[in-house]
Amino acid sequence: MKYINQTNIKWQKYLSIFAYSLILVLPAHQAVSKPTHSSTQCTAPANWFTGDPGIPSEVPNNGDTFCDFYHFTWQSFISLMSTYKSTPTSPENNAQNRNFSNTQDYPVYELNTDGTPANSCDGQISGITLKNALAKGDSFIHGEAGGGDVIFDQAGNIAYYDMRFSRNMCDDAQSIKDSTNFPGGTTELKTAWKVLTQSDNTADYLVWKNPIGTPNNTTLGLIGFHFAIATPDHPEFIWATFEHNKNAPDCDKPSTNKGWSFISESCSTALQTGNNKSIAKCLNQAKPNDELTGVPTEICRVYPYGTDSSDSNAKENVSDIVAMNQSVHSQLDGAMSVFKNYFNVGAIWVHDINDDSSVNGDVTNQRGSLRLANTVAETTFQWVDTNPKTNGGFASNCFGCHSYAGEKTNKNKNTTSGQLSHIFNNIVVGTGSCVDVQAGPIESQQGAVKKCSSNAQPKGVCPNLGLTWNGQWTTTKDGEMSVCGCCQ
Repeated sequence: MKYINQTNIKWQKYLSIFAYSLILVLPAHQAVSKPTHSSTQCTAPANWFTGDPGIPSEVPNNGDTFCDFYHFTWQSFISLMSTYKSTPTSPENNAQNRNFSNTQDYPVYELNTDGTPANSCDGQISGITLKNALAKGDSFIHGEAGGGDVIFDQAGNIAYYDMRFSRNMCDDAQSIKDSTNFPGGTTELKTAWKVLTQSDNTADYLVWKNPIGTPNNTTLGLIGFHFAIATPDHPEFIWATFEHNKNAPDCDKPSTNKGWSFISESCSTALQTGNNKSIAKCLNQAKPNDELTGVPTEICRVYPYGTDSSDSNAKENVSDIVAMNQSVHSQLDGAMSVFKNYFNVGAIWVHDINDDSSVNGDVTNQRGSLRLANTVAETTFQWVDTNPKTNGGFASNCFGCHSYAGEKTNKNKNTTSGQLSHIFNNIVVGTGSCVDVQAGPIESQQGAVKKCSSNAQPKGVCPNLGLTWNGQWTTTKDGEMSVCGCCQ
């Protein structure tokens, strides 16, 4: 998979974008329905705020407008953040009381000390759960997105990440392995956290006290929240991301230069004044580091709401996101009032589930925030180029790494041989089972040995994932695709 992570090239692209006025508004489509524009402002219904509204089983109104998808997005977030029915709600900003942290419903993804998947389905949390590496792609170690880099806040503390998933990925793993798509309700979650210090107002954050994997007496504050939820009409998953409003400013001349968690006053000032030389030196650069403290990372948001003004239906997309954020914030209270400090950055889905999410970097079948990225979870992957003529066949948004095979093309794939979910393969392998991994065309046993198990460069598909080939291979599409059986 090709990634765009050359800093100078990124900044040349950004500085050419810098003069654009990014933003505002889009319409929506569902499977193959005709798109229509939202006729009224996108608002949240009052009954979402009288208790847990539940995660909807489907996008409302057949997904006729973008607003329908942002209804789905916010209702899902509110449900995931609602308190357990059987647990106390005090303190009101306690992360451990929230639905998403209930391991009975959402097991935590665990790693062994060598970075390979541990058993996340046995009901016992014995592996590593909090991570800080910024890995993206086929690696089993998934933290933030960025090939092993880490980020530090302005206090010099490293950011942490964990991943969770719906229980059916354990309980129904065998049937899911044999299916072409994931069943409706399948959910993947990724959270990002910063260390809260005396300079932070803990009341502004959903907090997690003394989590395993951090130094003693550490309190973490939620700064980012990804989710991907499949529905019957949207097996590609609806991908959405939320951030804390103090994370980082928009790169395009922020309104204030003080009080951000991931940018200094000097770099923020450079953004305000348009000092390109200073901007290029200090922003959105991350690198590997084994320490828990380090030089603060300077971060800004390249595409507000994951949208460029040139994107298809940009105006409606952004106006619906902004309207829903405002509507929800105005109605949050009690145990949910802390989420007035969080906002939906955007969401992305496909128009026609019969077609692939992308072919050679073309995003024509995608809808929503086409350049969606989370500043603290995908820091170095914010430069999303949606032009197939210039992006080298890879648009680095959600579907760039989690590619969806349309129903017209997925007949020769199952869930473990595709690229839609990386974590499901890891979950299956962690329980001691094997997975089918795509290896391109294999014409003979000799070719299978090379493509499935070779330790020489380029590595076989099994060793490349830290796995061992079990000797089995199958051609799924003559001349085009075969899979190797890979086990831990």
